[in-house]
Amino acid sequence: MSRSKPRSSRSRYYARYLAHYTKKNYPVVLLGVLFVVGVILGTLLLRGAGQETVDLLYRLVGGFMESRQGNGLYENFLSAAGSSLLIMGILFICGFCAVAQPVIVLAPLIRGMGFGFSTGSLFARYGTSAIGFVGVLVLPGALISTVAILLCCRQSLRLSNTFLSSVRPGRREGEPYSLSGYLLSFTFGTVICLVGAFLEAVLYFLFANSLILG
Repeated sequence: MSRSKPRSSRSRYYARYLAHYTKKNYPVVLLGVLFVVGVILGTLLLRGAGQETVDLLYRLVGGFMESRQGNGLYENFLSAAGSSLLIMGILFICGFCAVAQPVIVLAPLIRGMGFGFSTGSLFARYGTSAIGFVGVLVLPGALISTVAILLCCRQSLRLSNTFLSSVRPGRREGEPYSLSGYLLSFTFGTVICLVGAFLEAVLYFLFANSLILG
């Protein structure tokens, strides 16, 4: 009995903390859900695609993996950072547009679909033997950069909504959004993306040739 009570109190504490975090950060949570939905959609679309489409996707992903295996640490770092920083740049610009909310919201969905397509094509070709490859080389860096993108999506939405509110007639102006905070948030997000890219490059450098597909 004495052991069950502390476990029960800890469970209630974690449940309250999770509920408080979700309520406070619901935009990031919803954007994260969109990323997961994108992964599911990408996987389902791949399953419904014809064999020619699957083969084409595999050739694209396979050629990408082969180039990664032949590249050095610096080249892999640039390759891993490129796509994430491109999305970050688009989000940064969209924040200054009053009607860019649909583009901002679609960013995690599209990224999730791309992840679903790329990993799904590996599993379609190699089955369960692709688990190690995806889990070791693809997933860690992708998760880190995705977290950074989700956080920057939230900031981009906030700034875009601020501009939208300012141009609506008869709308009372709210608290002004800090541009310095916006720049700081994207700087922090860029650093996280670079950390994720560096981790991915190191993992490819260490394990790409030892993980066998097929």
